[in-house]
Amino acid sequence: MPSNTVHYFPGHMNKAIEKIKSFMKTVDMVVEIVDGRAPLSSRNPILDTLVGSKPRLILLSKSDMADPNATKEWVSFFASKGIVSFSSDLKKDKLINVLTTSSAPLVAVKREKEKKMGMKPQPVRIMVIGVPNVGKSTFINNIAHRKAAVVGNKAGVTRSEQWIKLNEAFTLLDTPGVLPMNYLDKSQAIRLAILGTMKEEILPTDLLADELLAYLRNDYPSLLKGRFGLEDISKMDNHEILEAIAKKRGLLEGNNPSKEKAAYLLIKEFKDGILGRCSIEKVQNA
Repeated sequence: MPSNTVHYFPGHMNKAIEKIKSFMKTVDMVVEIVDGRAPLSSRNPILDTLVGSKPRLILLSKSDMADPNATKEWVSFFASKGIVSFSSDLKKDKLINVLTTSSAPLVAVKREKEKKMGMKPQPVRIMVIGVPNVGKSTFINNIAHRKAAVVGNKAGVTRSEQWIKLNEAFTLLDTPGVLPMNYLDKSQAIRLAILGTMKEEILPTDLLADELLAYLRNDYPSLLKGRFGLEDISKMDNHEILEAIAKKRGLLEGNNPSKEKAAYLLIKEFKDGILGRCSIEKVQNA
């Protein structure tokens, strides 16, 4: 296998793709949820193909964890491609209002057809799609005002589709997260593993930590220094930074600082948003 590719496609995802394909013709529009910290890497070309010309809304999730300036640039980027998008803190924002406003122009044809037929407005049937762990279930629970979907900060929590009636205006179809079937570019796979979208065990922890440190050192050195009480990291290599983190946090292997434990901690604090608001994918690199 070439060193610049990573293959990761759990068996249940092929079944999920077939289900999504079969239900696509029954829905009025699609809400595609991506991780706002890496909006392109957390999109799936397979889903893009399945959606086709169906009205679509892209939601950049976890806005409370992403760099707000980078997020604004991504919303503008999608707008330049003719795609309606918005960002959100899935746990706090009142998403039913945003969904109502954002979906109106996308289902205008449906409403006009109902009007001509003398029908009262029918519930908009929305399919929620995305790769694992981008917040689909949290989004659904937010707009449903109840625990309608299982939530977990790891890949593969939702394993089957389910219809959820929100109110008289919307009915949602939740679907399992689906990663690309083909080989991933290694840099994309690394970002997905750092985000928790694909299982971290697929790639070595030290590799993920190295890549994350590269992002942080270049774009967010103050977050790295502030969170772990580090001094001038410009004079330290990645091994020295991890050793310093291990010492600060008392992460030991025997009597010695554990760089492996420090790497795991660094990745977890980024993934959980504890490290601070930062994005690992920028528009200028798209």
